[in-house]
Amino acid sequence: VRLPREISASEVKILSALAELGGNAIHRMHLLENALKQLERLRSLRTIDLAISSTLDLPTSLKVVLEEINTQLNVDAASVLLMKPDPKRLEFSAGRGFQTNRINATRIKIEEGIAGQVASDKKIVYIKDLAKSNPPFTRAALVKEEGFVSYYGVPLISKGKVEGVLEIFNRSPLRMDMEWLSFLDSLSWQTAIAVDNAQLFENLQRSNFDLELAY
Repeated sequence: VRLPREISASEVKILSALAELGGNAIHRMHLLENALKQLERLRSLRTIDLAISSTLDLPTSLKVVLEEINTQLNVDAASVLLMKPDPKRLEFSAGRGFQTNRINATRIKIEEGIAGQVASDKKIVYIKDLAKSNPPFTRAALVKEEGFVSYYGVPLISKGKVEGVLEIFNRSPLRMDMEWLSFLDSLSWQTAIAVDNAQLFENLQRSNFDLELAY
């Protein structure tokens, strides 16, 4: 019977060197993956910047933003609810990734619902499991028909004013890290700028129209 032999000191050194080489290769691979991800996200932000600067058409800008959100954050669906006055409420403006039209009917009073809470408190709300949400998620039909599991609501704030709410829906638990959250923050900030720019332009057009009528 051949007995196992002891590993010599020189063999230990060789194995250690090989293990170190393998570890370095894996580390470099991770660094490359992170660099490529950062590059892709910078490209995404640039794409949104170009969309916002090249047009004051809000639906066009929001379409670009939502496409980048779904792709870069790897989420199933996203929507933008805009603030409306008299009475204050949130209304659906744009969405992507939904399998039904249920989201289009979204009308939420500020004092009601999770999205209303996001807008009134100016704070992010994350719900890991919508089935266990407390308070309950008011749009139960939307969640059931779409099969959503988790939710992320972000206030869209420009110049201290809440312009609306960015909503993210996923059909499985969201996988988040600090980079994911940081990128979402950048995207929500750009979305708020797009909304603010479009509304300023709309108000300017309305003022010019009123002046024309006056004269």
